Amino acid sequence: MLVDSVSMVDVERVRLGLGDLDSGLGAYPMDMVGRWRALTCFVTEGMLQRVLPAGGEFSSATGSVYEDEEMEAARRMLEQQTGTPVPTGETAGTDDRFSFPYVDVRHSVPPNAAPSLVCRYGVDKSWVLRSMLSKQWGGDAGALVGEFQLAFLIILVGQNFAGLEHWKRLLHLVLGSAEALGELGRELVVPMLGALGDQLQECPEEFGTSVLDQDNFLARILTAFVLSVYESEVPGKGTLEEAVERIRHTLAERFQWVLPSGRLIQAEADVEEGEYAPQIVDQDD
Repeated sequence: MLVDSVSMVDVERVRLGLGDLDSGLGAYPMDMVGRWRALTCFVTEGMLQRVLPAGGEFSSATGSVYEDEEMEAARRMLEQQTGTPVPTGETAGTDDRFSFPYVDVRHSVPPNAAPSLVCRYGVDKSWVLRSMLSKQWGGDAGALVGEFQLAFLIILVGQNFAGLEHWKRLLHLVLGSAEALGELGRELVVPMLGALGDQLQECPEEFGTSVLDQDNFLARILTAFVLSVYESEVPGKGTLEEAVERIRHTLAERFQWVLPSGRLIQAEADVEEGEYAPQIVDQDD
């Protein structure tokens, strides 16, 4: 390979003239630097190389493992409707799709779990969170938050279903893990809420509204999380409550959506439980 030799005099001349290039360049929006850093502060170069397709290019049609899940669900439904076997489709290569780790929040119970654990971890995602944090992200909570940030940027820039699905599942995984609040609250949950707050500040109003309204996903996740924090007695509870309050303020300011307090959610739950509680009937009447 031929390499042109450049004298130190020429190098110094170019260096001193860098400022003269400004007149030929578009002005960089410096007011966005802080906002962009807030959206990407946990994203690393290694993460980009691992998750994005080869070359770092993607579009709204770029797929992921979640696309495979949708296709498999459709195949099984068709088999049930027709009563005939439907062949499994070919899985796309990894070079032209996102390499997200598969997050399955529906099957969150340890193998061969006792009935008590089935009940507990069927709702609380702490077991699968601990397992995935160790296996997929090497115990690095920042790497999980970074992937949450990257998924949001994939939604924002590429309007991509795979990014939205991964974003939703990561949020459910972390905020749905009440048992892990004590051990992971400060290093994972609080940064996750901070990242969510920054994202809500930047996302278009119609996007935020659709995420709030679409099957009530964000409303359900945040309401359940607020109740978990309210009922918990974990170290750092005050820090969690402060993070929740910042999210509450953002939701009210940007989307006119009120996130109820833990006390109110608990009171409503008690009323509902009372309405559907078993009734004792006196058979002597």
